[in-house]
Amino acid sequence: MKYCLYITLLYFAISHNLMGQGVEINESSVIESYLIQLDDNTLLKGEIKEITPESIFIRLDLLGDVIISSKSNFIVEIDGGSTFRGELLKVSNDSLLFNMSEFSEVWVKNLNISKLTVIEWQEIGTEGFNIANQNKTRYFFSPSAYHLEEGAGYYQNIGIFFSAVNVGIGDNTSIGFGTEVLSLLDDGLPTFYVTPKFSKQLDDNTHVAGGLLLGFLGGLVFDESLIGIAYGGLTEGTENKNISFVLGHSISDNKNLTTAIGTINAYFRINDRYGFVTENWLTKGTPILSYGLRKFNKRISTDFGLILYREKYTRYVGESYDFNSNTFYRGEPQERRSAVGLPYVGWTFNW
Repeated sequence: MKYCLYITLLYFAISHNLMGQGVEINESSVIESYLIQLDDNTLLKGEIKEITPESIFIRLDLLGDVIISSKSNFIVEIDGGSTFRGELLKVSNDSLLFNMSEFSEVWVKNLNISKLTVIEWQEIGTEGFNIANQNKTRYFFSPSAYHLEEGAGYYQNIGIFFSAVNVGIGDNTSIGFGTEVLSLLDDGLPTFYVTPKFSKQLDDNTHVAGGLLLGFLGGLVFDESLIGIAYGGLTEGTENKNISFVLGHSISDNKNLTTAIGTINAYFRINDRYGFVTENWLTKGTPILSYGLRKFNKRISTDFGLILYREKYTRYVGESYDFNSNTFYRGEPQERRSAVGLPYVGWTFNW
């Protein structure tokens, strides 16, 4: 009963600022700029330029264009101090259409909006998170089939020595550049690569992607080799709960590279701050398994986990030494394998 009373009072408090879809637009009342507070507490004036199924494009007076997820929620503060929370659906010449849980869809006139506060928000079914999944396009290293929106991007660092930058250059196209500088410590050449990627959304829970990995592997960490790998991927699920299958094939003549390689990766959001990540490489030789956590903090995400692989080594059985002839017999060589675990630490800055 108290909840119903609260809704009724709130409705009457803001009803004079709401309008139906059929209301005629008064050009003299058009106000294009709003006071907008972003999720990092930046407070500037700006205007909402466009709304697509995936993105909201905001033009800020001093920072230029900003792109946020269409699943973002807004806290709308209107004249008189009343506020409500809603998802932005449409923008017209003089009004914004919001979807509110209490009152369904309502139009609010620009001249009655005193402030908009952006709340990054993603959903798994009926659940919501206050911080968006900023790193949905990649697991630890292997890509998902999600795409970077045009103008969005990130800088990724793994273990200090490995760095990469990826940028969205179109609605479904991105390009990345990476390098590794550890080889310079041994008078070698650094690793560098370029990786273009094209993605396509098939339905709400299915994405496909294809791309190339072209570059040079440095001499300390890797054998000096020119590499070329073409790959295709499928991601099934939501941004906060998904599994990906990636299959790649070498397009170079280097015999030291695996001809075919596949990965099975998964991500599961635990809460606002943490998600579980697993990335597993299936090769002809040694499979590589990795498990870890991803911690979110505004635009920065930090990964820490464990990489497991099986190492080959040769053991000689029946070694002996003949003291009479001063001769050492190495015995019969046998190939053995042992499990090796390495820590993984990386971080990503998103824009």
